[in-house]
Amino acid sequence: MSDQIRKIQEYIYAKYVDQGKHGTLDEESALRVLEQHFRQPSFLDDSECCYLGILYFERGFGFEDDARKIDYFRRAKHWLEKSKALSEDPWDAVDDRLADLEGYFADAGISGAAEASTLEPPAPPVSNLPKEIDVHGPMVLVPPGPFLFGPRRESRTSSAFYVDKYPVTNRQYGAFCRATQYRWPKYWETPRFNAPEQPVVGVSAADAVKYCKWAGKDLPTEEQWEKAARGTDGRLYPWGDGSATREFACYGLDPETEGPAAVTAHPRGASPVGAFDLAGNVWQWTATTVEDVETLQVVKGGCYSDPGEILRSDGRLEAGPKDKFENIGFRCVKLA
Repeated sequence: MSDQIRKIQEYIYAKYVDQGKHGTLDEESALRVLEQHFRQPSFLDDSECCYLGILYFERGFGFEDDARKIDYFRRAKHWLEKSKALSEDPWDAVDDRLADLEGYFADAGISGAAEASTLEPPAPPVSNLPKEIDVHGPMVLVPPGPFLFGPRRESRTSSAFYVDKYPVTNRQYGAFCRATQYRWPKYWETPRFNAPEQPVVGVSAADAVKYCKWAGKDLPTEEQWEKAARGTDGRLYPWGDGSATREFACYGLDPETEGPAAVTAHPRGASPVGAFDLAGNVWQWTATTVEDVETLQVVKGGCYSDPGEILRSDGRLEAGPKDKFENIGFRCVKLA
């Protein structure tokens, strides 16, 4: 089971079964991820498809549109019945919801039956959202829908979100520190790193989260970061599959004497959605963690001193969430 699927199922269990502490999740996007997962040949006999049924059941109650509610309830019934048939152990979380669904369909005088062939995942909602907004700096829209993730170009789906057009700059981070009396970045007094329009560096992942919350945003997950960088076609770099050049990105500089460029310096390297500096200049914190001897935070994008091949959008490094380096900054996202 992938880490993404495990986290979605843990969220569903905590929120809708155990009614315990849980984080936040884009549930509509999670439905599409689980649908795709449990339709793969290797997972057709996995009784844990009950989690997909539970999420469809719970989401269905949120719709005033009867047609959509019935659609979600039919999907819930399909996956819950399939899980029950595959599992040897009864589970109240499944049986109680199936009983509720039978009662709903009986009271409504409609059929609750649905063939699997008619239950393709619903298309992401059509978005009429503005292409760019301004929330503590310009943000560009990343449309909903499928994209290719990681070195294996795995098919994923996301809902719409906005991503900062540029990495957070020293000017922006300084405004945050002055407004909140928060501590200044590690390299704030170092001339190579403190120009107003350079990306802020010397901030930990925890510092980045503090800024994001102040600005009403979030750190991007690794998946969100890659979709913003690669678009929908799984390209190797934000500008396409061609190798890095000085026109596209800031890289290959002397780490002892030079530093990042202004965030607006490489417009030709913009990603398909119009976001700058998703390759080179500074590595960027994401909200995605990995478990090793300790919990580490994923960083993406490469930096001003890396060779060009390190700038690939499907690459990653990990760092401790409290670490502060002269080559790691961040940008923010906001759900649309």
